Amino acid sequence: MEHCRGSSAEAVPTVNGEVDSTNPTSSNPDISLRAKHLLEGIHGDNIEEMLNSTIAIVDSVKCAPAPHYVIEAIHYMTDFVTQKNCPVRGISIVESLLTKCHVPGVLTSIHSDITQLCLAAKIMSPAMKYLDCDVTSISSDEVMDVKYVLQYYYYGGSVYAALRNFSRALHFFEICLSVPSQQTTSAIQVVAYQKLTLISILSGRRLSVRLPSVHSSIPHLCRPYSNLLQIAAEEDAEKFAATIAQMTPFLEKHSNLGLAKQALEYIRQKNVKNFQSTFVSLKLCSLANHLKLSVQEVENRLRRMIMSGDLSAQICKKEGMVWFNKHAEEFDNDTAIEKLKTSLETCMTSFQKAKELNTTVSLDPKLLAKISESESRKDTLPPALIGTFLLMENLKSFYPSWNDELND
Repeated sequence: MEHCRGSSAEAVPTVNGEVDSTNPTSSNPDISLRAKHLLEGIHGDNIEEMLNSTIAIVDSVKCAPAPHYVIEAIHYMTDFVTQKNCPVRGISIVESLLTKCHVPGVLTSIHSDITQLCLAAKIMSPAMKYLDCDVTSISSDEVMDVKYVLQYYYYGGSVYAALRNFSRALHFFEICLSVPSQQTTSAIQVVAYQKLTLISILSGRRLSVRLPSVHSSIPHLCRPYSNLLQIAAEEDAEKFAATIAQMTPFLEKHSNLGLAKQALEYIRQKNVKNFQSTFVSLKLCSLANHLKLSVQEVENRLRRMIMSGDLSAQICKKEGMVWFNKHAEEFDNDTAIEKLKTSLETCMTSFQKAKELNTTVSLDPKLLAKISESESRKDTLPPALIGTFLLMENLKSFYPSWNDELND
């Protein structure tokens, strides 16, 4: 069983729900002598000494790849500052090493450290440079293990979820679940599936991840979350809210209560939008009865949805009515205009590139010679056979094997 390194912000539990408290370096029996000397040289809880020692080791690195003992020291420092509830102090140290050793497109074990520290410190911007990029290969250094790949995508998905970039969060969690880790189910992938389930609900997307056969037991281990997914499909906000209330201790233990409440909010907003497609106007009290909320709560919800652009409607508090606009203007704000402008610029750029490519191809000597040959052969044919000749020329481009036969 794999376990994520300890974190006060995102502690990854084992499959039975308990948090692993083993030494973070115990999973690396082949740790180098220099790293072992560094770890043994730290006295008690002296965080200043530990940070200074790690900084000195990182400063000794001049270029990629980072030595084995340096990577081990970074892993230990990440766990240490996270357990001491001061992860922000480790971000700059890991960034310093990544600046020297980061290769675009290559995932290393250090990338999991920067995402873990940023998530624990709730400072996401330093990690975005290493998340908003495509991973094309994985480092082959001695320290690299599948555990760090899982941690990178799990913590990365959690960072995107905190920033409410749910499409990107789903992408990271799906990759985490698709990684073939071991012959047994990884605890990291179990908690990734839990978050993936909730995010798929609150983003209105279908859960379509394909699990490797070795991980087919994950949905069974996350049965409470699978039940939430089924209830959400019914769009019954009250039933969903009651289920969350019953699962509150369970969700808090997994740090998923916030995502569950956002999922409930999404279902309620979806219910309001369903009324927009059915009614032109509706009394606030009637809407409150349908949603099983107070009139004031419904009015506040409608205002939030209108302000955020999720709903186009007008509220008349005097008459206690709401009017839904089915054909709302979509380009009446700066954001929509900017988006339209960007799309137009993209289309114009694509058109210009296609035009340049057409010019380049039209001046190709081989193409010009072929056109000239075709024209000369066409001129020697009777008018009645020109159409047949052009058809044959087109067929030759689709069936090259016919060239000899047609030429004969």
